[in-house]
Amino acid sequence: MINPDLINPVDYYNENCIENAIELLLKLKPMQQNSPNSLTYVSNKSDEKSKMILVNKNRFICKMENGLGMKVGEELSAFQMVQTYCFHKSFQTALNHVIYKIMGVKTNFIRVGISYHKKTIKRDRYGIDREELKIWNKSTIIDDLGKEHLTRIPNFDDFTIEPNNKDYKSIVFNNYNLYSPFSHIPISVDDYNPTKIKWTLNLIKHIFGEHYKLGLIYLKVLYDHPKQAMPILVLTSEERQTGKSTFIDWLTILFGANMTVINPQDISTEFNGAYAEKNIIAIEESRFDKPSTVEKLKALATQKTLTCNPKHIQQYSLPFFGKLIITSNDENKFSKVDNKEIRFWVRKVPTLQGISNHNILEDLTNEIPSFLHFLDTLPKVDLSRSRMVFTPEEIETKALANVKKESRTELHKEILILLDDFCQQNPKAEEIKFAGIDLKNKFFLHQNNYTRAYIIKTLKADMKLTHTDGMERYIPFEVGGIGGDNKTGTPYIFKNKYYVPVENPNIIDIDDNDVPF
Repeated sequence: MINPDLINPVDYYNENCIENAIELLLKLKPMQQNSPNSLTYVSNKSDEKSKMILVNKNRFICKMENGLGMKVGEELSAFQMVQTYCFHKSFQTALNHVIYKIMGVKTNFIRVGISYHKKTIKRDRYGIDREELKIWNKSTIIDDLGKEHLTRIPNFDDFTIEPNNKDYKSIVFNNYNLYSPFSHIPISVDDYNPTKIKWTLNLIKHIFGEHYKLGLIYLKVLYDHPKQAMPILVLTSEERQTGKSTFIDWLTILFGANMTVINPQDISTEFNGAYAEKNIIAIEESRFDKPSTVEKLKALATQKTLTCNPKHIQQYSLPFFGKLIITSNDENKFSKVDNKEIRFWVRKVPTLQGISNHNILEDLTNEIPSFLHFLDTLPKVDLSRSRMVFTPEEIETKALANVKKESRTELHKEILILLDDFCQQNPKAEEIKFAGIDLKNKFFLHQNNYTRAYIIKTLKADMKLTHTDGMERYIPFEVGGIGGDNKTGTPYIFKNKYYVPVENPNIIDIDDNDVPF
């Protein structure tokens, strides 16, 4: 294939393709070739064998009147000849013939189903060329390039996403693969030097801390198994200059067009075109307050297919393999996280200490080939242990516990404080029994916003308290036989963590010296 950006297609055709011009004239017009250097327009006239048009190098010279309408003495280049007499004087159609058929350049249009798309390239701030597909009107293509160009446009049944960083295929069962080729190549074994990835390993150690080995597994899975579901990685820190943004920038350079960085608003909107086709989705400076947005995040972490809903374009369904990475300056309130939730891997990232490298992104980029080789040398990841690679126990952190604690409702927090205070004041009670109405009457009698139904919902759904097995008589908040009125029901049971067993007064502690024998 010849690059039309480096040579003018018209000049190339004139200098190298005189035979092609003659071939087209003989094919499309009633002409004969008398000799390598002369053409005759076939007609019923007696002079049909005369040398009407001579070929001199790359010029066609008219010597006699002819059925083409070429004037005597007129000289045309090879390109002008085919443009005028083979492509109805259309410069663009003739140019397309040269570019796509002669020079072998591929068209930048595709047809998917019944819709035409133009492949456009945009270079982002990291220097990554990202291919984007834009809907293109069929009539516009014809106006710009000619009707014949439609025959050169490849057509596909549908879009798909088939992630693969090592054995990429652009077409999968005649579906156009929206996953982009991985643009980096691992360095060879002979050229590998572990000291050439010091900045990369330092960054990973800083971000993942005590989970450094898990961090390496996480990155290996992103590289080796881009289809694999992963936990939502959350990097938090109230302080600046922690390296969170550097980590996101590095991943963007590493995974190129298959990663995107979006705003929290892009998740809450109904239009998901900004991320539906991506394999890694980073959401920076995030805080998600709406329950619907939080549920959407959790669903995305395990979703198998996604209905892509771009603006102004008809919806279509795609396989979805998105991995979410969230960065936030709000350590405890970036999102509501239920106590039983296992899809979040929350890491508090410390401030960078004693590390100063103003060219770190450049160094990280230069280390990518060596780092990829390093990943290839790591043991294969066992994907059978958990549907998200890691067990909940492995990625449990204090930062996650703090988020879960802060995610409790105000009533939940208030009940825990009141019950904790009650238990501290009554260490002789091993457990406390109460119904929802008992709790309401004791602590929230005059707080109308905390209804009995709301209190019961909090006790059951949020605090996960259990009832007694069956109906029984109990005294609400009983302490050593002291409490309210005797009641019948199935009360909740709250264990007292401050309970101190009372020694049995009937047991006499006998010293060995007191034994008379």
